[in-house]
Amino acid sequence: MLIKKRLCLCTALTMAVCLAACGSDIKKDDIPSSVNTDESSQTQTTTVTTVTTPEPPPPRLEQAEITGSELEYTPFTQTIQAESAKLSGDAKKADRREGFSGEGYVTGISAQGQWQLEFDLPRDQYYNVSLAAACDSKNKNAVTADGKRLSSFTFTGNGHFEIITVKNIYLEKGRHTVSIEIPDPSADIDYCTVTASEDISKISFALDKPALSNKNADENAQALYSYMCSVYGKNILLAQHDTIGTLAESQLICKTTGKRPAIRFGDLMNAADRDSSPCDNDLECAEKFSSMGGIVAYMWHWKDPLSKKSSYASETDFDLSKAVTKEDISLLPISDIEKLKSQGKISGECLEIVKDIDAVSQKLLKLQSKGIPVIWRPLHEASNGYFWWGKDAASYKWLWELVYKRQTGFHKLNNLIWVWSAQNASWYVGDSMCDIISCDIYKNDSPGSGINNLLFLQSISRKKPAAMTECDVMPTIRSMVNEKAYWSFVGQWGGSYLMKQDGSFSQEFTSEKDLQLIYNNNVTLTMDKLPSLSQMKQDLARAKEKEKADLEAKEKAEKESKKTE
Repeated sequence: MLIKKRLCLCTALTMAVCLAACGSDIKKDDIPSSVNTDESSQTQTTTVTTVTTPEPPPPRLEQAEITGSELEYTPFTQTIQAESAKLSGDAKKADRREGFSGEGYVTGISAQGQWQLEFDLPRDQYYNVSLAAACDSKNKNAVTADGKRLSSFTFTGNGHFEIITVKNIYLEKGRHTVSIEIPDPSADIDYCTVTASEDISKISFALDKPALSNKNADENAQALYSYMCSVYGKNILLAQHDTIGTLAESQLICKTTGKRPAIRFGDLMNAADRDSSPCDNDLECAEKFSSMGGIVAYMWHWKDPLSKKSSYASETDFDLSKAVTKEDISLLPISDIEKLKSQGKISGECLEIVKDIDAVSQKLLKLQSKGIPVIWRPLHEASNGYFWWGKDAASYKWLWELVYKRQTGFHKLNNLIWVWSAQNASWYVGDSMCDIISCDIYKNDSPGSGINNLLFLQSISRKKPAAMTECDVMPTIRSMVNEKAYWSFVGQWGGSYLMKQDGSFSQEFTSEKDLQLIYNNNVTLTMDKLPSLSQMKQDLARAKEKEKADLEAKEKAEKESKKTE
């Protein structure tokens, strides 16, 4: 899916917020079935004019007490043959395609409601809805329950019956109608199965001795990460992507909700440019946000290292695979790497990549020198192929390792908390080179919790907190609590996803009421609820002392036990 994103610069009086495409697909083999993968491409431009008149104070809103409903899992499964359903319009029974079960299948469905199955469910709980279907061409469809779209999916188009499953759908006790929205009448339906799901009842957020992947991480990064792990599964940190060089979106949220995000995401896309002043301006915003008590985070829309024109694969012919080398260059000074290039041992692409890593590292070092830990998210959404670093999994993993080792080993950047978000299990860089795993969720039909995405990330690694690093529609707090989708943090994209051209709040993606509720409740964490960094360090020190004491007590008990034996 090609998603609208903003790549923006700021002048003293006017901000030009450019919304360019940023992919957020997950490969089909790994995609949680509740995600709607709209493949549309859109580009927008929003101009926000600085307001000079005095602003009214932010609202003081009542804090809502949100509690989840506990639903007991009860095993249930029922399969109904498609040909036994209610048929109308062009839908009809057939038996020519091989591989069907029962007496046949249904073909010719051209509109919603032409094929409908009814299920009688025994209790309120979460269910999985599966369809066995076949299609001769790749096309997109959607499953509906009681006329409401549950999820879209895409047939492979291989002509064989395949199973499409929509997971963890809450359905109440009683009769429900399952149907399908299908634009291509060549698709055939064999049967439908509804099964009770125990995924949500079994979900766990326990992390086994969480620690940063960088063994040399400084105490600030360690303290922040320890805090984030301690609240994981209990609370959800709220994050916001701000326009480069501004706090515009974060300030608008405060004006709307009375609260500030706990985390501010900036973008270091200009770090390697000849003129990197926009990046420096943004670092000033990050420092200000940190001084207010917030958490600093950065991503990197890394422009083509050769032309410096774009990060998007469609807009550059930069070939990452040409940069891959067996030479161990991660800890070498740039002069030695330039010699390797002159000797023909590495390519020009490889050299320019290293130069860019060095440039962005210099920016991050400024924050480290001021004692500011950073949630660091490079090389995002790689597996969808929309960025030049998403050419193939092997090249991507080589690049991630180079970035990781050069920043931690050569530049001694020990203030970073590494976030992986390639969004495909086969692209995972491993627990030893990341600290948080994440995904981006766009184009959902409703502001759900993203629970299937969270479960997907947990299937990759249960040793790392899972985060929703980007979204267009903010999940509702009630859906996240009810479905136990306790993300480490949730970050909404900025620009027109949050504000109108005049800088006022836009309700196109998230309503004002929903935003106010998600920022004012007992579950989510905003800036005012964060402990200070010094307090985080004190808490970490106490935790380490307790861990040491517990270990000594355990060893003493084991020795005493051996003596008595």
